[in-house]
Amino acid sequence: MQRRTFLRLGAAGGAVAASGCLTSLVGDDGTENVVLGPQEDQLADSEDLAYPAYGQAFPDFSLPDPLAETTIDTTELEDQCLITTAFYTFCPAECVSLISTLAGLQAETIDRDLVDDVTFLAISFDPERDTPAKLRENAEIMRVDLEAGNWHYLLPEEVEEARAVVDEKLGIAFQKDSEVEGYEFSHNTLTFLSNPDDYVERAYTSERPDIDRMIDDIETVLSNWE
Repeated sequence: MQRRTFLRLGAAGGAVAASGCLTSLVGDDGTENVVLGPQEDQLADSEDLAYPAYGQAFPDFSLPDPLAETTIDTTELEDQCLITTAFYTFCPAECVSLISTLAGLQAETIDRDLVDDVTFLAISFDPERDTPAKLRENAEIMRVDLEAGNWHYLLPEEVEEARAVVDEKLGIAFQKDSEVEGYEFSHNTLTFLSNPDDYVERAYTSERPDIDRMIDDIETVLSNWE
């Protein structure tokens, strides 16, 4: 099923169940199901973008977390904001900036006692090389706090599963540059903030999103959640 069809059916059929109650179900511009106002740096209307954008339902998925030896099902993450992105550990540039920035954001959630309210999902789209050992090494290099319990490295079992979730559901396109050893990926960079009702509040397109802006967005959403 195409992502746009999925989103329309989800909205029309009430597929996303609320686990809590938003103090305000309407954004500043009248958009339902969100707290924040419209995203000023969004390049087009949400329905015209290739990824889940402001005010749209955030897709459900279930993927293994090999480091925690569990499977993360987003439908079971209740009463939490999700910070979701995709990357690969062999990335020489964008992913380094992205994951290190999100590790800094995670540190802010720890300092502000938001560990139980915010969960980070970092999905690899290179399951052929991103072994559990490489993911753990990435956490050490990027200073991700795995002991905090609110960061999950998600590793699809096959390339096809990575494509289905990362590209088709999340709209994060990636393409292997070659088949030779040491290959890289061409890919775009997106980080989603979805609210506890599973709607997109923000889709940050920078490889180095502003931590102050993100933590402010998170706290604004959480302050309107009961």
